[in-house]
Amino acid sequence: MDFKVVLRKIKEDERYRSARSIAVQLPEGMKRGIRDIVKEFDGKELVFIGDPFWGACDIPQNGNWDLLIQFGHSPIPNLGSYSNVIFEEIQEDLDFELDVARIPFKSLILTSNVTYSNSLPEIKRKLEEGGLEVTLRKGDSRVFYPGQILGCNISAARGTENNVLFIGEGMFHPLGIALGLQEKNVLAFNPKTGEYVDMENEKRRFLSQRYSAIDFASRSKRFGIIVSTKVGQTRYSLARVAYKILEEAGKSPFIITLDLVRDEELLNFPAEVYVNTACPRVTIEDYGTFSRPVITFYELQMALGLKDKSRYIFDEIVMTDEIGSASFRKRN
Repeated sequence: MDFKVVLRKIKEDERYRSARSIAVQLPEGMKRGIRDIVKEFDGKELVFIGDPFWGACDIPQNGNWDLLIQFGHSPIPNLGSYSNVIFEEIQEDLDFELDVARIPFKSLILTSNVTYSNSLPEIKRKLEEGGLEVTLRKGDSRVFYPGQILGCNISAARGTENNVLFIGEGMFHPLGIALGLQEKNVLAFNPKTGEYVDMENEKRRFLSQRYSAIDFASRSKRFGIIVSTKVGQTRYSLARVAYKILEEAGKSPFIITLDLVRDEELLNFPAEVYVNTACPRVTIEDYGTFSRPVITFYELQMALGLKDKSRYIFDEIVMTDEIGSASFRKRN
C-alpha cells in the first residue's frame, strides 16, 4: 500500500475539496505517521481524533468540522450513508501466499477482515485451481464485502459447509467464527507471518473462561448493564430486556452508558458483574483488562437459566438503536 497514493485519491473527492476543516480518525498503529497527512493536506484545518476506535461503528456524533476521514475500515451499510464521512480502507497485499497443501479441507467458506477483503476473489480462484471447492458469501446488511467478518458479525461464515478459512492477522475474528459456529472447523491463516492456526484449542480455552464467568454471574446479585453511546454499537433496547429479566430473577440491575468501555470507568459502580451490550470485542478481547466479570446478554441468559448452557451463543450485532443526539450524522 502506497499511503501517499491513498491521500492523493482522497484529495480528488469533492467532499475534501469543499471542506475547510477536516477531522481524521486513524487506527492506533497509524497515528505515528501523521506527517504525510499534514503535508499532503496542507491548507486544510486538521483535527486528529486521539481516542481509540475500532470501526465504522465509531463515528463521532458531535464535532466542529466539515468532513471526517476514517482510515482502515469499510462502511456499515445498515447504518445508512454519511454525506460528510470518507471511509478510506487500508487494503494490503499478502506477504505470504497460501499453501493449498496446508489446508486440511476439500471444501470451505472463505472469509477475511477488511484489510484483505479485496484479495478474496483472487484467493478463491487460486484455491479452486488447487482443487478446493470454495464459497465466498456476502453476509447480512451490516457487512460491506463478500466474505468480510467484523468483530461483531460473522454472517459471511454461515452456510451448510463444514469448514471455514479466515485470512487475516490476530485471533479475534477467527475466534468469533469458532465460537459462533461451533459445528464448523475453523482455520486461520496469517498473511504477515505465514502461520496456520487450527482454532479448536483457542475455542476450548476461551469457552472455559466464559463458563467460569457465567457461573460467577449465576451466583451474583448486583449487575451493571453497559450501553455504548457509539452510533454503531448502541443497543439500548437489548439493555432494557436485560434489565427486565434481571429484575424478574430478583437481582439488582442498573444501566450505565459509556463511550469507551474501560475498567477505570466501571470501578466506582457497585456491581459484581457487568452485562455488555456494546461491541462483543469488549467481552472477548478485552476481558482480561477488567477487574470484575463482563458477560454478554446471551451469557446472562445462561447464568439465569433462561438458555441451555450446553450450547454457547456468540454475541453478534445486526441492527442498532437510534438514541441520543445525532447532530453529526448528516446521512443521505
